[in-house]
Amino acid sequence: MIVSRFTRLALRTVALLYLLVLLVVPVALIFWRSFEHGIGQFWDWITTPAAVSALQLTLLVVVIVVPLNVVFGILTALALARGRFPGKGLLQAIVDLPFAVSPVVVGVALIALWGSQGWFGGVESLGFRVIFGIPGMVIATIFVTLPFVVREVEPVLREIGTEQEEAAATLGATGWQTFSRITLPAIRWGLTYGVILTVARSLGEFGAVTMVSSNFPGVSQTLTLLVHSRYTDDYNEYGAYAAATLLMMVAIAVLVVMTVIERRAKGKLAEASEETVKAVSALRKAEEAQEAATPGADSTDLKSAAEPARQGAGKEN
Repeated sequence: MIVSRFTRLALRTVALLYLLVLLVVPVALIFWRSFEHGIGQFWDWITTPAAVSALQLTLLVVVIVVPLNVVFGILTALALARGRFPGKGLLQAIVDLPFAVSPVVVGVALIALWGSQGWFGGVESLGFRVIFGIPGMVIATIFVTLPFVVREVEPVLREIGTEQEEAAATLGATGWQTFSRITLPAIRWGLTYGVILTVARSLGEFGAVTMVSSNFPGVSQTLTLLVHSRYTDDYNEYGAYAAATLLMMVAIAVLVVMTVIERRAKGKLAEASEETVKAVSALRKAEEAQEAATPGADSTDLKSAAEPARQGAGKEN
């Protein structure tokens, strides 16, 4: 579709204004309110025992949720992309369920299952508290973040197909060797993006967590719950802004770290590919020199000259 220059400029202006009003202005306002009374006051608000405990609990939930979602997300994506079994459509719908169901409903459902009067409430008599404790918060966060890894990895698996995996199997590779050397490198970028989305949602989850948490500082209060508690219960508006800014800083730091890791991985991959190309080129030149040699030349010397190039190419591959 061909559009005029005026139309392109108008669309860009509308998009930028949309982002400015809905994203840039609110975030900038929170930062400004957080530091309105100075950096010293901001530091005091984010270093209270309640804030430190909330930060530690938030990071603990993320550390537990992300590896579990990565493992089960990859397994589910493999089942959906590679498998053929009855109920596959139902599994697809279950994976997308967190997108459709309100997080508050998820919290209520967990209380109905794991509460003292729930189906699995008997575990509390064994000394294992789920609801109003860390396990309940972890389960709630896992539920709401479940689709991200699956939905980022599954399309990549469909795109790469099964040819390379089948070739590895015919060459005698085990299932784990095929996965670790063929499948996992192929899906690493989709997996990375899924992990980033999972971390971001885990850090900012509120609806489901607030239903299964006691919201007691130092016990089961995350950063999002701390922001809500300061704003509505303590009427500490600027303290709430400071906690929100701390939460945003943690999220930004995670995104920066993931971006750096991704760029380094891409750089190493490009370097390895370059070295492989050079080694293969050297091998071809040595073989061409061997073929062009006169019949009276010593073929043993030519073979020995080509051998280092072959070994280098083999190592790179």
